[in-house]
Amino acid sequence: MSTVMTDRDGEAVPGVSLRHAFLAGLAMTLGTLWPFGEPSAEEATKPGSFDPQTLAQRGIDPALAHLLLDAPHFPPGRHAVNLSVNGQRRGRVDVAFDREGALCFDRSLLDTGNLVMPGTDAPCQDFLATYPQTVVEQDPAALNLALIVPSEAIRPAVQDVSGYQSGGIAGLLNYDLTGLHNEYADGSNRFGSANTEVGFNAGDWIVRSRQVQTWQDKVSRTTHLDAYAQRTFAEQQAVFQAGQINLYNPVLAGTQITGAQVLNETALQDQNQGATITGIANSPAQVEVRQNGALIHSTVVPSGPFSLTDVKRLNSRSDVEVTVRETTGEERRFTVPAAMLGLGLPAPGYSVAAGQVRKIGESDGAEPWVVSAGWSGALHTRVSVGAGGLIADEYRAAGMNLGWLPRPDSQVQFGFQGAQATRVGNEQGVQTDLSWSQRLGDNWAITTAASWRSLGYRDLDESTYAVYTREQERSRYRDQQSLTASWASPRLGAFSAGISRSASYAGFSSSRALASWGTSFGAVSVSANAEWQVGGRQQSDDSVYLNISLPLGENRRGRAWARNTGGEHRLGVGMSEQVNDQLAYRVGVERDSRDREVESSVGVSALPYYSQLDFNYTRSDADRSSYQGGARGGVVVHGDGVTFSPYPVRDTFAVMQVGDMAGIKVSTPSGPVWTDWQGQAVAPQLTAYGRSPVEVQTRSLPRNADISNGMAVLTVGRGSVDKVQFGVTMTRRALLSVTTDDGQPLPRGAAVSTESGEFITLVQEGSQVFLSNVLDTRPLWIKAPGQPRCRLSFNLPQTGDPDLYYESAPARCLKP
Repeated sequence: MSTVMTDRDGEAVPGVSLRHAFLAGLAMTLGTLWPFGEPSAEEATKPGSFDPQTLAQRGIDPALAHLLLDAPHFPPGRHAVNLSVNGQRRGRVDVAFDREGALCFDRSLLDTGNLVMPGTDAPCQDFLATYPQTVVEQDPAALNLALIVPSEAIRPAVQDVSGYQSGGIAGLLNYDLTGLHNEYADGSNRFGSANTEVGFNAGDWIVRSRQVQTWQDKVSRTTHLDAYAQRTFAEQQAVFQAGQINLYNPVLAGTQITGAQVLNETALQDQNQGATITGIANSPAQVEVRQNGALIHSTVVPSGPFSLTDVKRLNSRSDVEVTVRETTGEERRFTVPAAMLGLGLPAPGYSVAAGQVRKIGESDGAEPWVVSAGWSGALHTRVSVGAGGLIADEYRAAGMNLGWLPRPDSQVQFGFQGAQATRVGNEQGVQTDLSWSQRLGDNWAITTAASWRSLGYRDLDESTYAVYTREQERSRYRDQQSLTASWASPRLGAFSAGISRSASYAGFSSSRALASWGTSFGAVSVSANAEWQVGGRQQSDDSVYLNISLPLGENRRGRAWARNTGGEHRLGVGMSEQVNDQLAYRVGVERDSRDREVESSVGVSALPYYSQLDFNYTRSDADRSSYQGGARGGVVVHGDGVTFSPYPVRDTFAVMQVGDMAGIKVSTPSGPVWTDWQGQAVAPQLTAYGRSPVEVQTRSLPRNADISNGMAVLTVGRGSVDKVQFGVTMTRRALLSVTTDDGQPLPRGAAVSTESGEFITLVQEGSQVFLSNVLDTRPLWIKAPGQPRCRLSFNLPQTGDPDLYYESAPARCLKP
């Protein structure tokens, strides 16, 4: 049965919910049709217990009344429905029904519903015979299908890797490009950086290479971070890595090695976690992040607070040094302790590795062989332990940690490591770490961490590449402490603050503090950020940044800000607008209270379907200007061509096909993507061994296109390259104004059907017939009560208008 409700813009379409409208009128009519007063309960349940003659006089075909008085069910064939099982939504799936309206429990339906497979080879499983308590509720008008099944019919929550998609071949390139050009009255300088990742997936193998390229005026420098091959063996829940890899040990600080490593899947998730580094730039600035002396990330940020997310560290135990180079030539450095970036409890599991220590960047020293092993797991529901060891030429280390959950909202972790380095002398020492996280009610949470090391302690990188004089040795840090607190209130907003302190054996100490607050008063947003350096030898200017934003329209906002850096005050106003999904812009003017200089800026952020682009221009009264630009995204090379992604492509992804239509919007877990000229798009990140929904936004389809199933829930294994085909068919809809041979209108409620008697629709008020697909060329017949049937005849232009949801045309109903 045809049911047309609304078009993609939500506008009503002729022929809305025909069954419901007809049944409502039929119910009112039947109340007056019982031949002998009120019907008995038995009569009311008998088919045909109404008066067919009176129905015919009211313009209702008795045969059609019998059809529509049956329980609602889908017509024969396949239909895309919204499936729910025991009240839980399971997404959209194609299902099949036979002529009696019985549901076919095929593999696709059982997998989507997470239902037990009865185990036969038939295309339609005899699910109802196995679980006779099952209730099937069909709602054709809303395209919903609800199943109520016994609990034993639902698959147990176990790691069943057999049902996950695997395999596939594709190459990829991820890029994050930034550039900054500064012009002064007496000269200029340039900076550029490219963080790239290249590789391919083949047969569940993941091959990747990461590097950072920087350009400072005419000087170019390349830092190669790693190149490795990786594969997950799902049945053993183990991951194998080989090549230039990050040595992972749940207790000890890792290093870069050239070798091989085996760890379990959960440990891999812990290894892949990136850090978030925050700060404030006083102008468009170049930011470089180093760890153990190696450049691991480089970018350009605009003026104001910045947050670098998902920065891949070499290990989670070493501090990170951040360098901020301003447009004015000023350079600031600060160190972020490892504890402040989050040590956390290691993921449960094991790791075994062997290889040769690899130097990164310009570090010097030997490259000894190393063997590492570690394990962490739970002793109790609230207690976890970990242990690990590491042996290299002229170096050995061992350690353990203990995690304790004294309460559900509290966590304590203690770690102890001991090391002996004999390459230069016989250095021995220990390091201890202690952290505590506590949630104080619904609003407050605090985290504190402390670390102490003896004078002779060395990690593997220090033992391999560093040779200290007595003075340099004493300048190494002795202890570190950090404290962060957060508070949230529905009325006053969210506040967070943190401070870290580091002290050396030479008596030097330094501290860095951060604070932020943000809230909304109606549509007005207020935020504040501050950072300051307390003591120490690192150069830093204290900064405070206050921002107020208010709406100036539906997608336009105005803002005002004030900031203080090193005693210099700046006030500014600006406006930004999100024009659409692909374009946003911002303009601003800022005045320096000390030098009375005025600085203006304009910026544009674009997402032209296949990449993310940024451009900013700043100019001041002092003949100083800067240009900043950036581009981010990914490129996938596969068997069907080359497809671009506006987001970086991760280790598990999919290539989607939406017919051959360009510009179709598809929602993915990473954000919206759009199909290219071949109708293809990339879902750049899927959850390995989980469920990842992708959905075609039907409003972006041409109006003359129908999609059988616009949503897919992908279940894939790590390293696979899935291919998703969304079936799109072209259709033409028509609203016909029908008259008979002698020019008379047809009665409302007359039935429109095929030659074989398959019901299509009803004649509407004004003798109108709405056909949802005139490309179906089967002859149509119209039958009104008391009248012979006639054949529907009409003519439409050879090609339809893709911008119209339906076309209007006259039609005749011809007697046979």
